[in-house]
This record gives sequence, structure tokens and C-alpha cells, in this order.
Amino acid sequence: MILSWSGRRPIVGGSVFHGEFSSVPRAKEGTEPMRQWKIRTKMITGLAGLALVLGLLFYSSYSQLVRDRGLANEISQLASELYSAQELSRWADSASTAHDRFVDISEARRMIDMDRLDESDLETQQALIDIALMRMEHEFEGYQKDLSDHAATTRETHLLVDRNRQLKSLEAIIRSHTSAKKEWEGTSSMDPVTLSVEKRHARVRDAFNQLVSLTHEHYQTIYEAMSNFRDDVHDDQRAKKNQFLLFTGMATFLIAFLAWQFWTLIVVPFRTLLRGSQLIASGHHQHKILLGTDDEIGSMADTVNDITERFNRAVADVTQAKLHAEQEVRDRTREVIQSEQLASVGFLAAGVAHEINNPLGAIAWSAEALEGSLEDLTEEEREAINQEFLAELATSLALIQSEAFRCKGITGRLLNFSRLSDSSRDLEDIGELVQGVVSMVSKVGQYRCKTLRTHCDRGVIAHCNSQEIQQVVLNLISNALESVDTEGSVDVFVRTEPGPYGEPEQAVVTVQDDGCGMDQEVIDHLFEPFFTRRRDNTGTGLGLSISYRIVSLHHGSLTPYSEGEGKGSRMVLRLPSQAAGDAVSRGTPAAKKHQEYLSTDWKHVQKAA
Repeated sequence: MILSWSGRRPIVGGSVFHGEFSSVPRAKEGTEPMRQWKIRTKMITGLAGLALVLGLLFYSSYSQLVRDRGLANEISQLASELYSAQELSRWADSASTAHDRFVDISEARRMIDMDRLDESDLETQQALIDIALMRMEHEFEGYQKDLSDHAATTRETHLLVDRNRQLKSLEAIIRSHTSAKKEWEGTSSMDPVTLSVEKRHARVRDAFNQLVSLTHEHYQTIYEAMSNFRDDVHDDQRAKKNQFLLFTGMATFLIAFLAWQFWTLIVVPFRTLLRGSQLIASGHHQHKILLGTDDEIGSMADTVNDITERFNRAVADVTQAKLHAEQEVRDRTREVIQSEQLASVGFLAAGVAHEINNPLGAIAWSAEALEGSLEDLTEEEREAINQEFLAELATSLALIQSEAFRCKGITGRLLNFSRLSDSSRDLEDIGELVQGVVSMVSKVGQYRCKTLRTHCDRGVIAHCNSQEIQQVVLNLISNALESVDTEGSVDVFVRTEPGPYGEPEQAVVTVQDDGCGMDQEVIDHLFEPFFTRRRDNTGTGLGLSISYRIVSLHHGSLTPYSEGEGKGSRMVLRLPSQAAGDAVSRGTPAAKKHQEYLSTDWKHVQKAA
């Protein structure tokens, strides 16, 4: 189908414009190769077509004259050939009849008594067969020579007998004669009993029958041709008349066809190219010129289409780059805002933790003092006081101390959260690090009934502090295990990938679960301190905040993904494979203190495992 943008009705060629298509009639499938020719070739073909028209008209007249002249010569030739064909048929019948008698005599000798039959009868039939075959060979020599001479000196008219067909028929008879003679010579020298066993008589009979059939058919062809001569001549004249009318019609059609081809292959494509170029020049850059030809006009259309396509690709690349840059700016801006928010909360948390530590210490000290006073009571004093009250008081004091120390632990985490800084880092194998965390977590009692799988590539290296990243991975895996049910599963993938914004290769740790999932609101507030959505309402909401700070100080990224509640979630941790360009502080007091805190927390995990 050829496409056209124009509202007019073109014959071939067309275009595509802004995704709208319109069907246009095309040339017949038989002319499809001509659409790939050059204009010069098309013009030469047109002139050749005109010459063909004149040749058809000349051939129509000249062929009739030549045929009439050859007819007279062929009639005289066929008169002599008819006699030769009759002789061949007669001698073939004689040979076949003699062979049948020979077979009958041979069978009789085998069935009765060979001595009681005259041997001369077999010899007589053998002689008759040999004579018949020899006379046929003699007829072949003269007949074949006459046919060859006639075929070489006389033009074929096809009114009586096709010379080529006649020669082929005679050659078939000769081959059949040779085959029959060969079979007969092999049979005549064999014993009758052996002949019967080997069934050679049947093969010879088939050969003679085929020879008889071919000679009869050959003779019948010539005879019928002579008998139907009058009808053939009349029919031939009528056919010549029809042939003349046919050639005249073909010439007329060919002239009309050449004119139509010139219009469809040259005029219309050129007009379509001109209109398409004007549309592109006016600003319709999505316009496509489709001619369906491979000539010079088609090459020009392809060039114009290539220019517009490259222009459109350039515009699309610029647009895509703009959108990509805008998205990167939005992501970086969100990360900066999130980092600033965490820093602000960290400063606030440091002050609050410092102020809360003193009252918490007083509460814990007072509760401990009261508990000591209870232990110092004498037996008389204990008996004077209600025992249930004493037990309840002791329980309450223990609870006060426990919760006070728990609050102190929270404030300690807040202080550590505010004191995070760059620590000493080195190239670490992230796969081994993750395997170590998984081996410990999988032994914790509350996680043993859940499936935890790892998929680690070899040689995944990151420039990081191993204990800090262990803390991050531990937090991600524990959160994932908390979000899944008993039959749920968590998969941890470790691999190396290029950065999302063209950065060098990064170590990527993906923690994926099929648990409760997250909505967009949870994702937006996920890294804020004290924000938690655990199903058991436990946790302080500081784990992911601290993890995010650690990853940020490592010049990495921590990105959450989820399709919604009940559809699972995915956390992607990216760490640089090489050291960052800026200097990394090593051995600072804050870093050492944070390192001690992480080491203590990791020891607690190992102890629980």
C-alpha cells in the first residue's frame, strides 16, 4: 500500500503526515520491478516496448506467408513418410506375432515332451523375429534420414505433423526396438526351462508390445494428420485471423500501458516529492515522503526523509536530555532537602538528648535508691507493711529503672545520630559483608521461620567502612523480615551496576520482600527520625535515619521502592566502588566514638544469634 498525505488522488507514491494515513492505488504487482529502475532504464524500456509493438504486427503478417509456403512442401514429404511408418508398424506386428508363437512352442515343449516337438518350429519363429527386427533397422535408416533432412530444409508449419514431435516419436521407436532386440537376443540363447523360471518371456513380450504400440501410434498420428488436413487448414486460417486481432489488441494495450507507466512511475512521484518538500519546508517536520520507487526521484525522497528523521531525533534527544536533567535536579534537590532536614533534626536531637539525660539519671538514681531502701528494711518493718504493697512497689521501681535506662539508650542513639561523621574506609567485599549479616540474622529465633535468600555476584567491591555498612544492611534486612508474614520471603541481591546518572560503577545491594509494602506517604517520610510504621508498633524510628546518614557520608544513596500496600517493597543501597575525590577524615574523636557504638551494637546482634 502506498501512503499519501495529499487530499488529491495520486496514482502512486504518497506520504505520512502526523500519523495519518490514506490508501492510494498502486501499479499492478507485475510492474513492481519497474519501480526500482532508474529513469534512464525506464525510458529505454518504453522505447523497447514501442519497438515490440511494431514487431508484433510485422510478425503477424510474415508468419502466415511463411507457413503457407511450408505447407505445400510438407504435404509431399509426408506422403513418402506415411509409407515408411506403415512398414514399421507392419514389421513390428510381425515380430510380436512370431514371438507369441515362439513362447507357445517353448511352453509346449516344457509341459509335454521336448523330443516329440519339432525343433524347426522354434528356429522358424526365431528367424521370423530376426528378419522383422532387421527390416525395421533398414527402414529406420532411410526414414530417420528423410525426417532429419526435411526438418533441416523446411520450416515447421504445425498444420499437419509437428516435425519435432515426429522425430521424437521415431527416436522412441528406435529405443524400443533396441531394447526389444537386446531382450530377444538374451532370450533366444537360453534353455526353455531356464526361460520359464526366470520369466524372461514376459519381459520380451512387454518389449515387443511397447514397440508395436509406438509404431501404431506413430503411423496413426501421420494418418490422422493427412485425413484431417482440410479441417486443419480451415482452423489454421481462423486462428491466424484471431492471432492478428490478438496482436493488434496487444499492441494497443501495450501503448496504453506504457503511457500509464510513464505517468505513474515518473510524473506522479515527482509531483509527490515536490509537495512533500514544500510541506517539510513549511514546518511539518513529521511529514514522510513515501514513493515506493528506487530511481533518482526515490533517492531524493529518501534523502529528504533522512534529513527530517535526523532532525527529529536530535529534537527528541534534546527533549529527553532536558527531562532527564530536570529529574536529576529534582532528585538531588530532594536529597539535599532531606539531608538538611536530618541535620537540623540531629542538632535538635543532640540538645534534647543532653537535657533529658540529667532528669533520666536522677530518676534512675532515685529508683535505685528506693530499691536499696526496701532491701534494707528489717523483718519487723516488713511485717508492719502490707506485703502486696511491697511487692508492687519493688516491681514498679524495677520498671522505672528499666524504662529510664531504655530512654537513656534512645538519647544515646540520638547523640550518635547527631555525631555521625566520616570514618576510616577501605575497599571491602560487599558480598562477604552481606553474607556475614545474613548468617547472623538467620539464626535469630524470631526470624528462623521466614525465608531469607541471597543472590551475590563475585567481586562486588565498595569503598566503605565495613562496620557502618554492616549496620545499614542489618537494618534493611531486619526491617524486611519484620514486614513479611511467617511464610514470607526476603531476597538480597548484590551486584555491580553503573550509576543511574552516568556515574562510575557502583556496588548495589537490593533488599526485596513480599511483605506489607508502603504507600507514597510512608515513602516520603521514611527517613525522618522517630517515624515508624512497624506492624507490632515497636521500634524507635531511628534505624533508617541513621542508615541514611551513614550512606550519605559514604557518598552513596538509599532509595525505597514500593507499588503500594500489600505489594512488597524494595530498598536499593548504592555505594561507590572507589574512594570519593574529596578527602576523608580518618581517626577523628567523633568517628572513633561512633565506631565504638557500631561495634557494640553489632556485638549485641552476634550475641542474640
